[in-house]
Amino acid sequence: MIEIEIKAKITNPKLAFEKIKKIGGEYSHTEIQRDIYFNGKSKDFKKTDEALRIREIPDGDDFINILTFKGPKLDSETKTRKEIEVTIDNKENMTDILINLGYKPSAIVNKVRRIFKYDEYTITVDKLNELGYFIEIEYVAEDTNNIDTIQQNIFDIFKKMDITEGFEKTSYLELLEKIR
Repeated sequence: MIEIEIKAKITNPKLAFEKIKKIGGEYSHTEIQRDIYFNGKSKDFKKTDEALRIREIPDGDDFINILTFKGPKLDSETKTRKEIEVTIDNKENMTDILINLGYKPSAIVNKVRRIFKYDEYTITVDKLNELGYFIEIEYVAEDTNNIDTIQQNIFDIFKKMDITEGFEKTSYLELLEKIR
């Protein structure tokens, strides 16, 4: 699948919630996400513009664990990239597999994500302790057809919410690495 994602830094999350609701976005749920990123000597994801992570999401007394590979960005304006995800039953065993393949945990990104649905798009408002707040609009496509149209649609949604600046194509991981 292709993840087409655009995000912008915001200062007022309550105003963002109002704007999302004003355009017809519907609140879905809130997730507390802990992303454990991996990197390796034989394949340095910082150099290849890729990412490998395990995401933990609390689910009652348990966790949902998702292994994700993100390919390099497909354009210079957005965070459009190939994304492959699989739910894993045992985070510790998956971590052991990755370590035995030569990958090591390299960083942890924690965030609180409020998730809204708007047509076929997902709008999230993310809070990261060290970075502040961001609003992200995402569309998941089966292939690379119509990417330009989808990206323009996302920018149009931002315009409907009067968000015309603060766009950030750098990942949260990269932003955190810059300030640490």
